[in-house]
Amino acid sequence: MAKEKPQRQTSIDSTIEKLKIDQEIVLKNSTKITLININEIHELKLKNDIFMHNRISYSKTKLLELAENIAKLANEKAGILETGLLNPIMLRNNHGILERIHGDNRIKALKLNGANSVPAIILENVSDELARFMRSSENLNREDLNAYDETLSILEHIQLACNFESIESVKSFINKIKNFQAGKTSLNENEKILHKQVSDVFERVGRFDIITFVDRLSVLKLHTLIKQALVDEVISYTQAKVIKSKLTDDNEIRKILDVLKNKKLSVNDLKSYIDNMKTSKEPKLEVTNTYNDFTKLSTILTKKKYLLLKPEDKIFIDNKLKEIENIYLEIKSKIK
Repeated sequence: MAKEKPQRQTSIDSTIEKLKIDQEIVLKNSTKITLININEIHELKLKNDIFMHNRISYSKTKLLELAENIAKLANEKAGILETGLLNPIMLRNNHGILERIHGDNRIKALKLNGANSVPAIILENVSDELARFMRSSENLNREDLNAYDETLSILEHIQLACNFESIESVKSFINKIKNFQAGKTSLNENEKILHKQVSDVFERVGRFDIITFVDRLSVLKLHTLIKQALVDEVISYTQAKVIKSKLTDDNEIRKILDVLKNKKLSVNDLKSYIDNMKTSKEPKLEVTNTYNDFTKLSTILTKKKYLLLKPEDKIFIDNKLKEIENIYLEIKSKIK
């Protein structure tokens, strides 16, 4: 085992260093920037028809801000090829098909602006392994990654560095390491070597150790609504975990997310709020419910009360009801 330990470390180093060298060579040989039709760009497709994860860190607000900044520069004929972009996207030529390595949000922003083309560098002779390395490295170097994207990027990096067959096999092995460290299972000799290799990757990334990362894996199972709120920066990761642990109903999740859009709650306050909400003891919000207020009015003005009104009051109410009728017809046209 003493000999295998440094040998395994050298294997990791050589894998990553080789990919870094390959990346430098590819980028050095591909410096030409070309305007590419956005509709001709495809997702990065690996062997066995596997598609890589797209970073979703950009909230809708950030994407609109990016689109606005690009539009301003484009109007001033600034940016690369006067498109408003400051950096080209990266594509690889995969047997005549242009696949995006990174630049997804820039493409989305350009589409929002009605643009049809994007400045790109087309890379030749890029293997699946190198394409994965370039994508995951670019993601991990970002400081604005949300918990979801960060987790997937680390899993992809481990898969690449340690030669796992899939992301699922990485997750399965990490959970096995947790059980091993808790004394609940054992590792064979090959698994012990792989354990060291995975630990080395975590040390390189510098954000987690294996045990704390196991807890982070729960972010991959978040409800779609919770995940989107996390991306849109409406909630924090710890708040997302609380909501996931306490709510499963879509309407209840929407309800608490609406609250968090207007109210800052600590994790403990959020737990209490959800518990109260589930027991119908929800605190009153400072927002009036117009729909409920309106429906109450229909129970106040009964026919009996109307007939007892003064003639001038009836005329006043008839005129107002006519206005309401017109508004109702407008509302009805919106309801399908």
